[in-house]
Parts: sequence; structure tokens; C-alpha cells
Amino acid sequence: MEKTKKISRYILAFLLPLCLIMFAYYLNGIYWDSTKSILASDAFTQTANFYASFHDVLHGKESWLYTWNAALGLNYLGLYSYYLGGPVTFLVYFFDKYDIPNAVYLITLVKFGLCGLTSYLYSKRSFAIAEWKHYLLSSCYALMSFGVAYAEQPMWLDAIYILPIVIGGIDTLLAKKKYTLLFLAYSLLFLTNFYMAYIVGLFSLLYFIAQSYSLSKMNWHNLGRYFATIICSIMTSGVIIVPTIFNMLRTHEPLSKITGLVTDNSGLWDLVIKNMTGVYDTTKFGTVPFVYIGLFPLMLAIAFFLHSKIMRRSKLAFGILIIIVGGSFYLQPLDLFWQGGHSPSMFLYRYSLVWSFLIFWLAGKSWAAGLEKNKFIKIGLFYLVLTIVAYLGSFGHYRYAGNTNFIITLFLVAAYILIAAVKPSLFNMQRKFILFLLVIAEIGFNSYALIHGTGIEWHYPETSLYNNNMSDINNAVRKYKGKAKWWRMASLDPISRDDGLNYGYSSVDLFSSMRNRPFQEQMNLLGFKSGGNNLNISYGNNTLLMDSLLGIRLNIAKGTISKYGFVEQQPSGTYRVYKNKYQVGLGVVAPNNLANIKFRQTDNLGNQTKLMNMVSGALSSTKYFTSVTPKIVDVQNTKATTDQTHFYLNAQHENSLQTITWEVDIPAHEQAYLSMFLMQTKSGNATISLEVPNKNIISNSNLSMVGQYLDLGNYQSRERIRFTTKIFGSPSMTFAKPNVILLDTKKYAAAVARLSRNSASLVINSSKITGEAKTRQARSWLYTSIPYDPGWLAKVNGRCVKTTSIDNTFLTLPLAKGKNQISLQFWPEGLGAGVLTSLSGIVIFSAIAFFEFKKQRKNNRK
Repeated sequence: MEKTKKISRYILAFLLPLCLIMFAYYLNGIYWDSTKSILASDAFTQTANFYASFHDVLHGKESWLYTWNAALGLNYLGLYSYYLGGPVTFLVYFFDKYDIPNAVYLITLVKFGLCGLTSYLYSKRSFAIAEWKHYLLSSCYALMSFGVAYAEQPMWLDAIYILPIVIGGIDTLLAKKKYTLLFLAYSLLFLTNFYMAYIVGLFSLLYFIAQSYSLSKMNWHNLGRYFATIICSIMTSGVIIVPTIFNMLRTHEPLSKITGLVTDNSGLWDLVIKNMTGVYDTTKFGTVPFVYIGLFPLMLAIAFFLHSKIMRRSKLAFGILIIIVGGSFYLQPLDLFWQGGHSPSMFLYRYSLVWSFLIFWLAGKSWAAGLEKNKFIKIGLFYLVLTIVAYLGSFGHYRYAGNTNFIITLFLVAAYILIAAVKPSLFNMQRKFILFLLVIAEIGFNSYALIHGTGIEWHYPETSLYNNNMSDINNAVRKYKGKAKWWRMASLDPISRDDGLNYGYSSVDLFSSMRNRPFQEQMNLLGFKSGGNNLNISYGNNTLLMDSLLGIRLNIAKGTISKYGFVEQQPSGTYRVYKNKYQVGLGVVAPNNLANIKFRQTDNLGNQTKLMNMVSGALSSTKYFTSVTPKIVDVQNTKATTDQTHFYLNAQHENSLQTITWEVDIPAHEQAYLSMFLMQTKSGNATISLEVPNKNIISNSNLSMVGQYLDLGNYQSRERIRFTTKIFGSPSMTFAKPNVILLDTKKYAAAVARLSRNSASLVINSSKITGEAKTRQARSWLYTSIPYDPGWLAKVNGRCVKTTSIDNTFLTLPLAKGKNQISLQFWPEGLGAGVLTSLSGIVIFSAIAFFEFKKQRKNNRK
């Protein structure tokens, strides 16, 4: 009975926050099998597709090490280390890919439940308070604003439920000199998500110092045990950490520059306003940290520093700690340091969870020391005045905090003051019940409000947007893929930029923080849009040359396309299917030293031409592209002006659809493209619809996300055409001067014929490639459209050879005259060392634990 009672308490601690967040989602129209999905923001493009790919990995259909279904080929272990780690993600195994929205929903709820469970367990071990108080504090912690507001990034939720285990491990080390719990907690943390592990690891070090000083246990023995445990746990997670370090060293972005002492958009009253109930500003740029964990825990946390029974050493240590964390919200160098030296791309202050944990911890310690009624009432009255001054004194600066938030906050603080003011002997049970109910209602309302705010800002998309076209795309992939284990396809009407991972075809597109950044930087020079920090790469709006060089076999589109060599097949539901008869395989034997190719920074068509000529063996003087200037024949809702190099649009009204009709003469045997390169836009966003009536082409593009070459169709005879562009999204835009690019299809076909004659016979099996390449020259090169990564190990005729690259873009190999047996195996750089490191970490920790156990046993005998 006692064991059953204990288990039921754990279940309640797990279910209470889970049910609260589930109800908050329900009130926002999100529930199991709801028409509205939980896939807001990045959850739609990234999480859903990454989970779908992980489903295939768990079912043995894809490799743990490498995927062909993103950015032409990607280190999958790197993707896993950031997005998919953690024990809860494995639940996706039990779902059908069609049901991934429900999987994301369930996994998110379970993570909130685990946050409640681990914080309850920590509270039970650390705070000598009544049972109901543990539930109250753990539920507040589990539904902290950081977790609810950033729930669309579910991989960050893992850190919230692991953090109490880590801190519990530190407490156990200091109290009992036992460190197994800390070792397991740190190992789980680093195996789950290396990015959040850095933040939690940094905070836990500061906590160790503060708690050691507070308990007067700062000594070399504890310090040695602590760092030995950290080192062993990091080593144990080496199977993930070491390859990730290699990957990050190669693909890292430059560190962000410190532009000032104070963080951008920070204000005097940020922490007060963001501690009002139900306040949501934004998770984009300009946000204020999400620090809310509940008003009652916050008041208890303040009481910690005024409590007569709490030692000054503790007040000093944790006062400094909370100043460091809170000060980081305002001081740019500290803010960057917490986030690894990189300014986040939206979702700022990602270390806010440690502030919330501190409030939870301070509240627990304060409550355990006893509620000093008079001081608590004074704190409450002070906080009432502070909130009034912050709200009214900011003069509307915090526009996202409304009167409703203000009034509810004042009411709750006043209610908590009144509850504290009542004599303990009066209405004791009723008072506890009302307090518990108020706090639960408060954090439930706050969760509802944050989810509602997310829905307004990011929109929770309809579930049908994810799975309505799934059967059509899957049917097209299965039918035309046949028994091939590798092929490349592109959707001209993609659902998201990570579709390839979901549907199992090799795609150019990718949106991910874990990517082959040097490769994507170079692909940008070949016309595939991937600017800035290269989080995205897109297939859209490029040329036939790259279709052939990359081996794009299939295009699917909801409308008509007119691309030379693309033959329409039987449609698949709402999609038209086009097969490319000019695609070549994964590898081509080239007569030229491909390592000599260097791409220019501002000439992507010239780079494409150079690559085609070098790989095909055509004369270097061969030109495929020419250009003509189109004539504007009609302009509506905007003013169009030009100078020698630029084209400007200025709309008559803010939301005008800026329509321009163009005319141009197309010679025979040409594939035509309108080159529209967006240089500057007032709103940061612009979409374009292109209509070519005589080819029945209607295409839509986001100019900031895809390439610049809008397909005007294939022309076998001379023709004068009119086409229309409709641009929306920004009242003023600046383009490079538009022109019509013409690709000579006869020269193109001849070049592809040479590629086909020299095609290598390569077979792909997961992360391994085998095959044969024949060459008549004494020295040739194998061109592959495999993204260059030093993780590829190559053998030619049984001998190891060093892989090289085409200007850090594609993988190439040197070949000898005659038949060459090719073998390529992808093994993430550092994985072998990582496995050895993990084994070493386990062995070393086991040895330390064994000798410590023997030593303790000997001391006990004495």
C-alpha cells in the first residue's frame, strides 16, 4: 500500500502539469486529432519532418549516420544531436508518419509531464514542506513561461526536466559525497542536446559554487569529485559530443560581435512586466526574456533574502547568482556568453529557464524555512506598488501587456496577501485549498495566454496542411522510385523546406541549424538561395544545367511546367509529375582536374558554366547563357523606375499588389528565365507570382527564400511572349536590373550527352556507395554530386585514397586509367574517437566509483 501510494504521488506530479497544458491547448483548439495542429513556427518545417525521418531510422529504413534526403546529403548524426536526442523522442516509433502531428502533440505533453515529475522529486528531496506544496511548486516550474512560449522548439524542453536531476546530483554530492546521480544526469543531458547542455552545464557550475559556499563545503575534495564527474559524463556522451564538436568546428558560424554593453531592446521594467500573468510579446527579435513561473513562487523567492532563518551566506551566494543571471538579460557580453557566443536567430534569451529554476529553488527554500507572515505581506504590498509603477510608469512602452494582464496580476497578488494575512488557525484547510486552486488557475491561464499569443504570431496550421497531400506525394515517390535506393526529386510546390526527409527522396532543400554550412555557402554561388548564416537552402528558381549536374530525376508541381527535357508523366493526385530525360547519375568521370575549379562570388551562371564544362570535358569557351532586356508594357498599383543597374518598385498603398506586364522576343531552341534578384525590401519579405499565358505557367515564389531565375518556359521556335509579375509583401523594393536569361538547349543537350557517356555506375546502400568507373586517360577525376564532408572514406581498387572537393562543394576522387572499383563509406568525423571516449568514460567512472566504495567500506569498518 505504501509503495502504491508513493507511485500514485509520482503519477499525480506527472499528470498535473500535463493536464493543465493539455487543457490550455484545448482552449486554443488543439487536441488529439484536432483540425488545428500543434505545429507552429519551426515545428511545422523542422520538428514534424525530422520526427518523420527519425521514424524511418527507428524502423530501419534510413541510416543513423547519413541521410540523402536533405541538402543532397547530410550528416544525420549531427541532426540527431541537436533536434532528436532525448528518451521521449523515441515514442515516434509507435506512430505512422501520417500521424506525426499527434506524435509531436503527445511528445510535447509528455515532456511537460516529466518537467513536473522531476521537479516534484527534487522538491521532495530538498524542501521540508507539505505534500501539496510540492505539487504546487513543481507545477509552477513545469509550466514556466520559457517552456510554454518556446514549446514549438520541443528539443529545448528536455533541458527543463533534466535540470532538476542535475541540481539534485550536485546536492547529493555535497551532502553525501555520492556522485552517481550527477554522473547519470550530466550524461543524459549531453546525450540529449549539446546546445542546452552547455547552458545547463554553465548554470550548474555556478550553482555548485554558490551552494558549496552556502553550506561551507567548498573544499578540494568536493571540487575534485565534481569536475571528475563532469569529465567522466562528458566522456561517456562522447559518441554524440565528439562527432558534434568535429562537425561544429568545420561548419561553425563566426562569433557574433559585441556591439554595445547593453542588450538590444532591453528596458528598465522588463522583468516586472514579464512577471505579469499571461503576458506574451514575441519570440522573434525584440523579445523580453520569458521569466514567469508564477506570482506566488516569485514572492516566496523574494522572501528568501529577507527570511530570518536563512543564513547570510546563502543569501549572499544566491543573491550574487541571481544577479549574474538577471544581469545577463541586460548586458550583451554576458547574454552572448550564455548562448555560446552567437546571437540567436529569433527565440532569444534561451537561458531564461535557469532564472525560472532559481525562482523555484529560492521559493522552495523560503517556504521550507517557514512563511513569515508580516514580511510576506510587506513583500506583497511592495510588489503591488512595483507592478503599478512599472505598468503605469512605462507610459505604454510595453504595448503587449494589456489592462487585463495588469488587473489579473494585481488581483492575484492581493489575494495571496489576504491568504497570508489570515491566522493559520482559521480556515486552515479552506485557505490551503484556495491558495492551491488560485496558483493552479494562474499558471493554467498563463499557459493558455502564451499559447494564444503563439497562435496569433506564428499561427497553428491546419493538420490537413501537413498530411492532405501526403498520399499523392508518397504515390509519386513510390511509383517513379521503383527499387532504387537513391534518387533526386524536387517539388515546385513544396509543403515545407524539409519535405525530402519526410517523403524519402533526395532533395536540395533544407532548413536546419545543423547543416553542412561550407557546402551551402558554395551552393549559393551556384544559384541555390542560401544566404546569411545558411540556415536554409532552396531548390526553387534555378537552371537546367544544375538539374543535370545534380541528377534531378523528377519534378512535381500542382501547375504546368515547361522545362526542356522534362516529360510529363501520369499525374499523382493533385500533382503533375515530370521526368527529366537529361539527368545523370551520382558520379561522372571527368577529364579535368576538378580541384582547380574556383567559383566567383557574384557570377552564379558563370560558375554553372565552368562546372559543366570542366565535368563534361567541353571547351572552356563554351557558353550556354545569353541575356536580353524585357520591355515593360503595363504597370499597375506601383511606380517602376530604373537606373543603369537597379530596378525600383514603390507601391501606391502599403498592401498593394504591384503588377507589371513585360514583353520579350525569345529565339528558337532556348529555355527562358526571368532574372529577378531582390536586393532590398522595406518589410523584409516579398512574394512574386509569375504568369506566362502562352505556356499556361503560373508560379509563386518567396523572393527572399528561393533563387532568382523564374522559369518562362521552353521555346523550340522564335516567339514574342508577354508575361506578368505580381509582387506583394513590401511597399518598396529594390532589384538588380531584371533581364531575361536564355539557355541554349542544343548546347545543353550536347553537354549532357557527354556526361551520360562518362557516367559512373554507382550503387548507394544507406551510407555506403560502391561501383565502377572507367576511364581511358592516365589521369581522370570522378565528379560526384555528393556534398563534400571529410567524413567520407574512399577506396579505389581496394586502396585508400584521399577525397578532394570542387571548391569545398562536391566530393571528387582521382582515378587511374582503366577500370576503377569505387568504395565510399560515410563515417561521421570523430565518431570512432567518440565511441572510444564513451567507453573510456564509463570505465573510468566505474573505476573511481569502485575505489570510492572500497574506501568508504574500509572507513565504515574502522
